[in-house]
Amino acid sequence: MGSRWCLVPVTALLVAAGCASSGPASEFCTGYDDTMHELVLAARDYSVAPEEFRSRLATAKSTVARMRAEAPDDRLRSALETASFTFTVFGSDEHLADFLTRADFSDNAMVLACAEYGVEIRPGAG
Repeated sequence: MGSRWCLVPVTALLVAAGCASSGPASEFCTGYDDTMHELVLAARDYSVAPEEFRSRLATAKSTVARMRAEAPDDRLRSALETASFTFTVFGSDEHLADFLTRADFSDNAMVLACAEYGVEIRPGAG
């Protein structure tokens, strides 16, 4: 009986290690999270620093375009394309910034796709 109990912690450790997020999907998701987090922070300051937001937006668009080409698989590439559509539907930077400050991102395509890979991202947090 004692030897069976020794296996429980080892099994739990192996399961946890198997669920840990690493590899290309994790790097991809983390890169998106970092990019969008910086953009959301700049959006929150839009009223006092609109040029900073515009600069971050340009950087985010460039980064997302690069990420699209480097996506580890079609599922993440498709999620990135869907999430990036947000950049195209607003008529002004001010309206986009306003949207980003209010968005909860819970139904964001990248948030959902990354969760399928065991990676939690929260671009609007903080």
